[in-house]
Amino acid sequence: MKIIVVGCGKTGYTIAKVLSEKKGIDVTVVDKNPDVLDDSTEPIDVIFTAGNGANDKTLIEAGARDADLIICTTNADETNILCCIMARHLGAKRTMARLRDPDYSMEFNSLWRSLGIDMVINPERQTASEISRLLRYPAADDVTDTFAGGRVELVSLRVSETPEYFTGKSVQQIFDRKMGILLAVIERDEKTYIPSGDFVFEKSDIIRILGRPSQVMRFLTSLSKTPKTQEVMVIGGGRITRYLMELLSRHTQRMNVRIIEKDRQTCEQLSETVSEINRRCMVIHGDGTNEELLLAEEIDAMNAFVCLMDRDEENAIISLHALRMGVKRVITKINYMRQNMISNLGLEFGTMITPQNITARIVVKYVDGLTGAIGSNIKAMHTIFTGDDGDVEAVELLVAKKCKCLDSQIKDLKIKKGILIGYVSREAEIIIPSGETQLQLGDSVIIISKNHVIRDLDDILMNRTEASEEASEAASAEA
Repeated sequence: MKIIVVGCGKTGYTIAKVLSEKKGIDVTVVDKNPDVLDDSTEPIDVIFTAGNGANDKTLIEAGARDADLIICTTNADETNILCCIMARHLGAKRTMARLRDPDYSMEFNSLWRSLGIDMVINPERQTASEISRLLRYPAADDVTDTFAGGRVELVSLRVSETPEYFTGKSVQQIFDRKMGILLAVIERDEKTYIPSGDFVFEKSDIIRILGRPSQVMRFLTSLSKTPKTQEVMVIGGGRITRYLMELLSRHTQRMNVRIIEKDRQTCEQLSETVSEINRRCMVIHGDGTNEELLLAEEIDAMNAFVCLMDRDEENAIISLHALRMGVKRVITKINYMRQNMISNLGLEFGTMITPQNITARIVVKYVDGLTGAIGSNIKAMHTIFTGDDGDVEAVELLVAKKCKCLDSQIKDLKIKKGILIGYVSREAEIIIPSGETQLQLGDSVIIISKNHVIRDLDDILMNRTEASEEASEAASAEA
């Protein structure tokens, strides 16, 4: 694949670095500053073109005419939009734009596709999404992945945390379609299982469930793994905090949030914004580094503490203080400091998040879905687990015109063993499929597969030989 990254700031550099380390990908970086790579902390294996990414001559020189993907990450949203439009006009197969203005990127819609933009990325919003998941599922073992534009989440749980609920019971005794939760994968002794209804849980199992955020939250609450109401303190009132409040108001009503912001004007603007979307949020004008203020606002009574100030040093120090005050879940934003350097200090800073790393991870997932499949119907691809008995992948696929599964009920499809059809995304609707569910043109389907290469929806179907062998096995069992 040939990928061009336009703009080499924190986000662009991180994306270019991660992509350049993957086999089979050639990366070209475009930036106005001819010395931008010389000033970087680490050398990266890319081709560099100096110039304006919104200039057709610069794009042609960088190879836009035969590029598989162009990622525009300059500081100006309008420049990124223009760059993507020009790149598609020149012949680039796909484009991706970083759009930070909420008016542009709050919701992705068909307008962007009509302009030639295949994906919109917003580091602040994606960071807020990551923090939101960490806050909403404090007792979950991990929030592995998101699907369908963040409307479906894959969350892992340890049976040992609530053995009385699971141990000795079968899948069908616990999970039914009315819950809105789908059991996707069970890990046991370094092996994975895509379970049937009679699969019985053991205490050592790790289970992975798929569901809409609100439904997963309801399920965890039913396990008594999530406090009925959480008390959360956030230091810093920037863009990430604004996105975070909006996301929390969508997915949970069980969280009281106190935001401390030292800039009065920002404080007033934030207060007006959050009062409209989240009534359980209080904005406090004050300095988050003031120990007396933190004590007055009962930092020691918080279930979670989130530090989102601009300076890494302040975030690190305040997070250390929160941990020593007994806060169990601390989330620290780090922009410039190296996480391995922090780890080598032997200090615990809680969960560290870096916006550019989160964005790069999202881009890599998108690219993984395109690798070897340019022009295919893959929307995204995720490796869920790698174990002794093989790999488990989740692939998001588009139901296209020539698909053999089109307009067929799932019960009539001859699906290979080790494959589970997860959620179906149909416009604004999210569906847990049953045997009667009919796949329609334009649907996005999440497929969970073990030891299968799924690059097209028809890859889930048995060939004639496999179907014949299964029929013979069924006949023998019946006899």
